Amino acid sequence: MKFLIVAALLGVSLTLSLANDNININNSGNDGGSVSQNVNINNANNIATINNLNGWNSWDSICDYGRGFAATRLFQKKICVVTKINKDSFPSLTQLSAIGKDKKRPSTTNLRTYTVNQKAIDNIGEYGQHIESLCKGLPTYTGQEMPVMEEGFALCHTSSIITILGISFCF
Repeated sequence: MKFLIVAALLGVSLTLSLANDNININNSGNDGGSVSQNVNINNANNIATINNLNGWNSWDSICDYGRGFAATRLFQKKICVVTKINKDSFPSLTQLSAIGKDKKRPSTTNLRTYTVNQKAIDNIGEYGQHIESLCKGLPTYTGQEMPVMEEGFALCHTSSIITILGISFCF
């Protein structure tokens, strides 16, 4: 009987730890427009996808925590940017889930800025099947995280802010 109870408790805890989170965030911009973000977390595969639906300024991201890379497809620029996940500054799956459930944008003090390299990646497949699926057929570049210079200080100005993650790209 004890074995059965332990097995049931273990099954419930594994089910909860491998569960998927699906979070929808709807924001109204200052101009009265509407921005919708969808966050899908697959804990079993250590993958998170984020879709930002905002007309021509839309973007999609995939964070492959298992391989240690994240990629963002910027629709307006018709490119992808691949970055290495820095575990010291990039939100974990648990943190991402909490941010999404809070439905708040990260503060500008947590903004991470990446410089986009000018040389395109030759073989997107080396970053794994998930990132390859997102970026296949598009010019894809790597992004290098820039050191934080001053709290809340952005090193460049761009419209490609990945709001849910607090990321900005410099081109």
